[in-house]
Amino acid sequence: MANRISRITAYVEKHKLGFGVARLIMMSGVNVRSIGPNDPDPPDALRRLEQALPQLLSAQELSELQQLLSEA
Repeated sequence: MANRISRITAYVEKHKLGFGVARLIMMSGVNVRSIGPNDPDPPDALRRLEQALPQLLSAQELSELQQLLSEA
């Protein structure tokens, strides 16, 4: 099962393409590409990603992402 960071990255890439992922990396300071799907989520990195998401995604996209994360 993929960790939360990998699922967040996949969602952003699907909806905002590679540019969105690059913005997420710049805004959070977390190199999400270096975290594999089977690696444990570093708590600090996950927190910083979650703080950056509202600046990158719309309210509808955030809601959709939360639903996706809660299902898995």
